[in-house]
This record gives sequence, structure tokens and C-alpha cells, in this order.
Amino acid sequence: MMAHKTTFTLFTCAAALLGIAACNNNQSVSGATASKDSFNIKVNIKKFGDGYAKLIHRGADYRNPETIDSVPVKSGQFVFTGKLKQPEMMMVQVAAGDWTFGFDVFAENADITVDADTAGSKYYDQTQYGGSKWAQLEDFTVTGSPGNDVWKTYESDPAIKQYDSVITKFYQISQQQKDKDAEYAYRDKADSVSKLQTAAKLKWIDDYSKKNPSSVVGAYIFSQLYTFNESNLRLTQVDSMLHNFTGDAASSNYYKYVADNHGKRVALTPGHAAPDFTLRKRDSSSFTLSSLKGKYVMIDFWASWCHPCRQAIPHWKKVYDQYHSKGLEIVSVSDDSKWDAWKKAMDVEKMPWTQVCDEFPEKNMPARVGSLYMTTFIPFYVLLDKDGKILVYSGDEKAITDKLQEVMGGPSLAKNID
Repeated sequence: MMAHKTTFTLFTCAAALLGIAACNNNQSVSGATASKDSFNIKVNIKKFGDGYAKLIHRGADYRNPETIDSVPVKSGQFVFTGKLKQPEMMMVQVAAGDWTFGFDVFAENADITVDADTAGSKYYDQTQYGGSKWAQLEDFTVTGSPGNDVWKTYESDPAIKQYDSVITKFYQISQQQKDKDAEYAYRDKADSVSKLQTAAKLKWIDDYSKKNPSSVVGAYIFSQLYTFNESNLRLTQVDSMLHNFTGDAASSNYYKYVADNHGKRVALTPGHAAPDFTLRKRDSSSFTLSSLKGKYVMIDFWASWCHPCRQAIPHWKKVYDQYHSKGLEIVSVSDDSKWDAWKKAMDVEKMPWTQVCDEFPEKNMPARVGSLYMTTFIPFYVLLDKDGKILVYSGDEKAITDKLQEVMGGPSLAKNID
């Protein structure tokens, strides 16, 4: 998944929703006792005061969040009630003054208690960027939710947790670097350690799901790993894990989300037809990928703000110079949401091949064509044959360069790759 250089992770997912029955609003602080087919979540936040709380459904892909219950907060206490078809990880948001506090709880039809303290919360003031003031509540204990117990066991597993401090350290050092190359060298180190942690997480989930194949929380944990580490997982690993789940787990939206995206990813393996698309060029005229049928095509997913992407441009200029006359076309698809930044980068880089900019149909969500091609990080490349079928799908410059030499001949350019 990762190229040899540091890459920028993108969030690319397909939509999924969990069915939730109607929930009651404005419950008293005492709340009613939950039956086996309903939930009753009592929350007590120390020294919090009054405010308003929301219980938010996010779905497997975090798109289209939906408030399913909202209640007043009195002296830091409130209660959510309702019914769930299946257990689900939900977000609790508690607003007081200018700040909104948030934390996750695995909700299920049971009596659940949350004892929390705002001490130690992580605060994020996004007002200068047009956002809001919010804080991640770190100090809280959940009782009465077996699913939450499993989630906490997973999060605190020593084989997984041992990597956290190392990853954090490398990222902190990277932010202290004044030189971009040095910064991304440390990010590269963090990525390497993250791969080790992903392997440890995968082993934990594999062991747990084999012992508890119908566990919805197991499917949730795997969906989280897939969402944020898909590029570190081999297709065979994902396929094997999906086969572990049965019953409620296999019918959950967490499972369906992974299975659906896995199917789309398999359709992007070599030999499959590349998805066609139409995007606008700098002059706002339309470009359609299939118009290049009959030529070898490399699709380059990049962005003006992506340092590794721009580092790779000199190499692709050499590749283009060597193979364009033999029938190679390059199409750079920018992930820039602001055209001014995209145009400025093109003026600087002076790339002689086709340039188009991706579209963002949903605010704060991934780009349309990047999502179509399941690009979870950039730079990323897709090499097509003359029939528009995929030859290479990779973030590795060398993999693309070697395949071009194989099919088009000429001297090797792999030595130009750092």
C-alpha cells in the first residue's frame, strides 16, 4: 500500500447505514430501566454543569451522521434511551458554552452507565478555520456494555499498544523539522512502525473472530482497521478475515461495508477494466479517460499540497520523455479542492501531460474519482494497457516504471527513483 516515500492518507469509503428504531427524547435524569430490546445509557460527567447532549449514529463509514436522541444535561447528568437492531459504536456529544465534548460508546440494548471527567480532555479550537471548539473526552468508564468491554480489551492489548509511543514520537519529531525531506523521512519511519502495529491488530482480530464469529463488535473492530489501514492489508488477508464472520456479525453494516469496499478493490486488480471518468481541465473543458483508448495510460493521483507527490514529478517527466512517443499518456488527477492552489502548482511544475481536477460532491468528504479508484493515499498510480485494462495498481513508482519498461522497452529508469 505504501510507496517508498511518505504518502498522504485520504479517507475513502462507501456509504452504509445501520437500522435504528425511533428513540425517545427529553428523558428524565433518572431514566427508565431498559428491557432486553432497548438501551438505557446513563451518563455522569463530574463538575460539568448544564448543557445539551446528543447520541449520534455515524454508520460504518462515518458519513451522514444522524442524531438519534438529544436530551438536556443537568449538573453533568443525562440519559439516552431507545432501541437498536444490533449493537453499534456511537458518538456522544455534550455541549456546554462554546465547547462541545465528545466520546464514543458501544451502545447495545442493555443498561449502560458512563462515568466521565473532563480532566485530561484534548481540546481543539478550529474557529480560525471556520470550525468550532470541540474536545475529545479521554477520562471515562463504561459499564454494562459487553461490546465496549471487548473494544477496550482490544485497545489496551500490549502487543498493539506498544507501538503507540513510538509512532507518536516519530510524528512529533517530524513536525519539528524545518526541511521538508527530513520531515517526511520521520513520517516514513512512523509509517513503518504503523505497519507493524497493523499486523498486531490483524492477529488480535483474527484470533477473536475465530472464537467469536458472530460478534458484531468483532466486525466493528475489523471495519475500523480496514477503514484506516486498508492500504496496509493484502487482499487475501481481507478475504480471509471476512470468512471468519457469521450470523449477526456477517449481517451487520460493519461487515457489509468492508465486504462492499473489498469487492470494489478486487475489481481494480490487474486484468479488470479501469472505471471511466470525466473531469474538467484547467480551461474548464471536459476530459474523458476512455478517449485515450489505444494508448498506454498512467493515472497519477496527486495534489498541490502533497510533498511526496511533487517530489515524484521529475521522475515522471523522464518517464514521459522516454515513452510518450511510443504511445504513453499520463493523466494527473488533482485532489485539490481549491483550483487556485492547483493552478499555482501546475505553473510551478510545468507538467506536459493532461491535467484534470477531481470533484468533491460532498463537503468535507473524499473526491469522486479518487473514491472510484479507492485511493486511500497519494501519490497513487494506476497503469492501463491499450484496451483500458489495469496493468498495475500501486503507490510504488518503481512498480509502474518497471512495468512500463517491460511492455514498452527502452533503458531502465528505476535508478532515478529515490
